[in-house]
Amino acid sequence: MKKKALSLILATLMVISLAACGSASSNSSSSPSSSSASAASSGDGSTPEYTWTAANVLAEDSVYGVALHKFADLIHEKSNGSITVDVYDAGTLGTEKECMEGLQMGTVDFEVASTATCSNFTASQTIYDLPYLFQNSAQAREVLQGDTCQGILGELSDVSIKGITYFENGIYAIISKSPIQSLSDMSGKKIRAIESNLQTDTYAALGATGVAIAWGDCYTALQTGVCDGISSTTIPNMYSAKFYEVGKYITRTNHGYSPCLFAMSQTLWDSLDADTQNLIVECANEARDYQYDYIDDMLVSLQTEMEAAGVTFYNIDTTEWADACAPIYDKYVGAGANQIDPNLVAQIQSEAAQIS
Repeated sequence: MKKKALSLILATLMVISLAACGSASSNSSSSPSSSSASAASSGDGSTPEYTWTAANVLAEDSVYGVALHKFADLIHEKSNGSITVDVYDAGTLGTEKECMEGLQMGTVDFEVASTATCSNFTASQTIYDLPYLFQNSAQAREVLQGDTCQGILGELSDVSIKGITYFENGIYAIISKSPIQSLSDMSGKKIRAIESNLQTDTYAALGATGVAIAWGDCYTALQTGVCDGISSTTIPNMYSAKFYEVGKYITRTNHGYSPCLFAMSQTLWDSLDADTQNLIVECANEARDYQYDYIDDMLVSLQTEMEAAGVTFYNIDTTEWADACAPIYDKYVGAGANQIDPNLVAQIQSEAAQIS
């Protein structure tokens, strides 16, 4: 009888123990991942499934958004649905700088960001603020894929950010209330600049006064005469902000080229197998080329639309303009603190010179 009672007690304990183990296993599998990148089994035990976040501070139909959404579509398609990238547009996840910090912490997985923002994390990104570093977008696009610019991109890994490729913001122009057809037309004009000493000095070298104006205030500033022209931006951005309603002259000065970086969390990158890493790069580069073509087509259609609204476009010989910017290189390129590495500048200029 005692043996029978003991057997019953042991059997009961085993049932309780198994139930407890099953409960622990269930709770563990249902807990959310601490990372924003969650991986789950695909169901057949082969390819893992990922859901990642991507940040874009501009609108979905901006040049940033076009590239980022194309990347999301491509990687979902090429992974046979195993990888989903949820794109958050219009600054939903925070400012560019906040999202870059999110990449470092692993709370954001991907981001498109301006090189100006990235220069807060690696100083070499400031090189892209130099005037007339590139003659045109076609030349810039090719040089950006070269060893020097790819090396600059790679430096982000030192601060826990993985640079994947360069997307494009575009090449600078000036929209103004009176024609600018020559360098002499810049004399005395107040031209909007971003909050950057280098860019303010660039407009001074061109004979104008650089005025730092926030993007949201540009339309009213041009309309009311606070400034005579808007620059440090591109023609697509001028169009989307409807500057052509208050400024009827656009001059393709090409005085600055603005790439933007497509980057991801270094921690996430390091956690992935080589095949997934290669897929990310493949889709990013394909999205980049798609965006380049999109921008080229858009520039043609936007010019037609703005000309119909009364805007006149000017193409100029930029040689004199580039020569006028020589003092900017003297001041900002050198071995001193906060200066741009002259070796990097020379290497980029050499690579650019080899491209017609």
